[in-house]
Amino acid sequence: MSALVEQGSRPYVIFRLGAEEYGIGISRVSGIIRYEASTPVPKAPESVLGVINLRGRVIPIVDLCQRLGRGKLTHSAHSRIIVVDCDSGSVGLAVDEANEVVAIPIDSIGPTPDAAVSAHSAEMIEGVADRGGRLVILLDLDKTVPRGSYARPAKDADLEVDEDV
Repeated sequence: MSALVEQGSRPYVIFRLGAEEYGIGISRVSGIIRYEASTPVPKAPESVLGVINLRGRVIPIVDLCQRLGRGKLTHSAHSRIIVVDCDSGSVGLAVDEANEVVAIPIDSIGPTPDAAVSAHSAEMIEGVADRGGRLVILLDLDKTVPRGSYARPAKDADLEVDEDV
C-alpha cells in the first residue's frame, strides 16, 4: 500500500450508510467485524449503542448513521462494525456495509461543498472524492467521533450512592 501513497493516492476503507458511500483512512482502522448486538450502557449518549468485548477489550459501539444525523442503523446480514483507533482510544462504528479498501488519488479529493452541509457536518468531513462518477464522503474520524460523544466522566450527580455501604 505504501507504493500507492507515494504515487499520490491514499488508502481508504469504503463503507455504506443507506445509499451513500463514506471513507475512513485505513491507517485508523484496526479491524472490521460482523455486526453483533452490544450491551447497552445506562445514560450513554443516544448514538452509542453500547459496548462489546472484542478480544478482551471493551469498546463502545457508535451508530454512525445516528451520529451523522441520518436516522438509526437498521442492521442486516451485511452490517459491519469498523473498529477504529481515535485519539482517545478504540471505538466500533456500526455501518450498513463495509465494501472495500481502495486507493483514492489525492487529486480526485475536493473540498466539502459549503452549501450542501451544515457547519457542524462540514467539520466532520475531510473531503469528497469522485470515484468514477460515484461520490465518496471522506470523514475526519476525530471530529466525527470525538471522545465526548461516546464517553463522558461520571459526575457525582449521576451516581446513586448507598450511604449504608
